[in-house]
Amino acid sequence: MLGGRSIAAAVLLFTSTAGALAADPGAYGARAEEVTEFIHRTYFDPASGAYARSLTERKPDYVWHQGVMLSNLVAAARADRVRYRPLLDRYVRALDAYWDPKVAIPGYEPAATKGNGNDKYYDDNAWLVISLLEDYESSREPRELARADDALRFVLSGWDEALGGGIWWHQLHKDGTKNTCSNGPAAVGCLRLARFRDGERAAELVEMARKIVAWTRSNLQDSDGLFDDRKVVSTGEVKRGKLTYNTALMIQALLGLYRATGEKPHLDEAVRVATAGDWFLDAGTGAYRDAPRYSHFMVEADLDTHRATGDRRFLERARKNADVLYGRWKAKPFADMVSNAALARILWLMAESETESGREFWRRADASRP
Repeated sequence: MLGGRSIAAAVLLFTSTAGALAADPGAYGARAEEVTEFIHRTYFDPASGAYARSLTERKPDYVWHQGVMLSNLVAAARADRVRYRPLLDRYVRALDAYWDPKVAIPGYEPAATKGNGNDKYYDDNAWLVISLLEDYESSREPRELARADDALRFVLSGWDEALGGGIWWHQLHKDGTKNTCSNGPAAVGCLRLARFRDGERAAELVEMARKIVAWTRSNLQDSDGLFDDRKVVSTGEVKRGKLTYNTALMIQALLGLYRATGEKPHLDEAVRVATAGDWFLDAGTGAYRDAPRYSHFMVEADLDTHRATGDRRFLERARKNADVLYGRWKAKPFADMVSNAALARILWLMAESETESGREFWRRADASRP
């Protein structure tokens, strides 16, 4: 269990409304701490060192949900290194249970593995690449950089020329589709790793991101700017259905290309797509309709777009989502681990948006070179 201040003490901070709390610059950090402690107390599995799926399913969650928790702890460790860094380090090691080193191109399996698995998802691995590289910004831990590089090699092995390119969803071509959720985060991972590589390797990663973005826009972007879910390779049919996380990662990939190349059309397109994101808002609450496991990525994209443009409408959209989701959580905490982790991640990022140290971290992280 987490040590330090008790949950009971933290709860005393949250007796006023969500709107009133938002006026306090320290409120988001306190909320983030409260939710993170709740997750650890409620879902942590000491036997595996990972987190259980839900209140009723006590097995360790799938790796992509663990990846959301990883992103939460990465942000938490920036806020309070003494308290959260040891927990994060143990957790990264616990995720080795999902890593399969016994295959030609190693990668993370969806569940704990003994090796020689063939059930890997390219998007699962991409999420972990992004979080490991975000932590490397602060930790400079060589093992994290190496693991992110290896996992990205697996992700990029999912690219082939069927449909003219694109990354499959699953290594055995389950469902026979190439998905936005595997291509968007792959492009983001390429661009983030390129910051820590030199010369030809960095240039190759940026060019790969450019190819991925171009393919995804050509095959899965609707005329309104938002992105559909997947394309069936055998027929070319686009499976309609727009989710926040698909559009969010493409916004971040476009912003990353702009930062890496200085080519303004990427920024212009990112802003167009981000503006179209109003389509996802619920008219009653002003927050995203999607479940937190998807919508938290769009909040990250809002904050990313705000940093790139200074346009406060994206910051305010992120703030509205954070406040609405936290209000729901206070009324009744989410029953599944990943929804709680998604909320805590949002809250840590909102806290960083209100502190100079947090803004400085993201200024460095957004730079084309470290």
